[in-house]
Amino acid sequence: MISIITITFNNFEQLKQTLDSIPKLDFIESVVINGGDCPKTKKFLEDYPCKSISEKDEGISDAFNKGIKLSSGDYIMFLNSGDVLISPDYLFKAKSILDNNKDIVFVHSNIIFSDQLGAELFMKPLMKNLGRGMPYLHQTMIVRRKVFDEVGLFKKELKYAMDFDLVVRMEKKNYKGFYLNEGAVVKMDGSGVSIVKEKDSILECFKVLKDEKYLTFRNLVGFIIRFLKFLGRKTLLSIKGDRILKFIKLSKYKP
Repeated sequence: MISIITITFNNFEQLKQTLDSIPKLDFIESVVINGGDCPKTKKFLEDYPCKSISEKDEGISDAFNKGIKLSSGDYIMFLNSGDVLISPDYLFKAKSILDNNKDIVFVHSNIIFSDQLGAELFMKPLMKNLGRGMPYLHQTMIVRRKVFDEVGLFKKELKYAMDFDLVVRMEKKNYKGFYLNEGAVVKMDGSGVSIVKEKDSILECFKVLKDEKYLTFRNLVGFIIRFLKFLGRKTLLSIKGDRILKFIKLSKYKP
């Protein structure tokens, strides 16, 4: 079974959009962790066929961890409120890959990213050294439950880079993943906290690499490149180069 964990905080319409995209299949379990106080969300979850918790949490990591503990699937996927599954076939394919290849511990793929500049970008996973940032697109990752038993849950002290931290710990274990490159499988909402607070997110990734004693020379060079690219984007925006930046992104991220 695949447990799809969705965390939400006072964004009922986005939550409903996300849940509507999840197919009702016998091998899919929907788990919703609601950390807000929206009455519509609480009422909706009372009748919706899923496992759910509605209570305050200590942040994104805490909500993720609650979802893992509440879920019962052999495989776990995180589809946050506002993100949309656009390829239900992906679930069948990922399950088949994991069922038949015990050496593979996660499957991942591509997304459509709804950028804050109004562009819809086709994005493939970076799959470069960890200094460059998240090598996989977290919204597409379907991970064996045993990963969390072996490397631990998400760290509650992290505000932005909790998924990056998990991947660093997975990398240190030399876990093997499978990249299913057959178009985009998730449409991602570009208003998430790690996008809005990009600088803080980048710096927290650097801290993770240091704390995990994984700041190799290669990762350090990769981080410098990542930070310089971030400064370049910020500089363009500061001189009203929105259109130029949008053109660059559309040229780079196309199917």
